[in-house]
Amino acid sequence: MSTTHVKPLRLPAAAQRLRLPVWQRSQARMRERYGFDLASGDVLERARSMVAEQPGDAERVLLLAAALTVTGDRDLAEQQARRAVEIAPDLARAHTTLAALLITGADRDAALGHARRAAELDGSDPSVLYNLGLAEWFAGDRRKAREALRRTGDILAGEQPGAAARGHGWWPLRRRG
Repeated sequence: MSTTHVKPLRLPAAAQRLRLPVWQRSQARMRERYGFDLASGDVLERARSMVAEQPGDAERVLLLAAALTVTGDRDLAEQQARRAVEIAPDLARAHTTLAALLITGADRDAALGHARRAAELDGSDPSVLYNLGLAEWFAGDRRKAREALRRTGDILAGEQPGAAARGHGWWPLRRRG
């Protein structure tokens, strides 16, 4: 097993506040679709089994990429994300997953390209916008990054019952005071 160890990136404050809600949304959708999430002890075995059943299903390949990421094999995760992009070049989730993996590596230009492509394909998905925000941030365009992260927060807040009455939803998007 080849594992790439990467130095954790210093996320902008807005991304730090959004990270958990984006993750929780993603895990809830995964549980809804597959009956388990990335916290399952056997996630890698389940994902491999699902891909073996339908190797040409880009969504299942992305599930395997995510499982490989959380189990520490980022190199193989990146290979699987690239495979998903090859299988379904117009699948926003494939591009955003690959972008998220590339952001932590040396190829941030490719990460930005995939993040932007994902946003072209589905600019209403909070995960896509979150990863776009990170890619723009690390590419140096702070204005575009803040805009993508703001839109992420707005969409997440809109998905929560009563969010409009509370203002921003579950977390403060801007410093107060």
